[in-house]
Amino acid sequence: MTAHDARALRSSHLRVARPSRDLERTETFWVRGLGLEVLYRAGPDAEGGHALVMVGWPGAAWHLELVGDPDGLTPPAPTEEDLLVLYLGAPVDDALVERLVTAGWEGRSGQEPILGPLGRHHR
Repeated sequence: MTAHDARALRSSHLRVARPSRDLERTETFWVRGLGLEVLYRAGPDAEGGHALVMVGWPGAAWHLELVGDPDGLTPPAPTEEDLLVLYLGAPVDDALVERLVTAGWEGRSGQEPILGPLGRHHR
């Protein structure tokens, strides 16, 4: 990797797209639960024919693109290893856990030892 390649990598933006059978519920989890912000929204008449919501932290080098799939045309494929891990930079406080539970999070111990006692994920 050249120095130019390394600079380009640091300035790249990561997009993670995930289908959702219930876009409103999924948005509630990420926005009300975790505190991400809606960065962009498009209705079902948008290009591609799917409603979508992009969520993230403004100015971050990544965002989640939640794509509406109410008819379930994209088969679900989650496994124990299908994780999205966000490092929040501080211990998780009880208020955050309560917001996540209220938003639909079903905590379950993670399989990864690095995740520790709060290593849980949302299905």
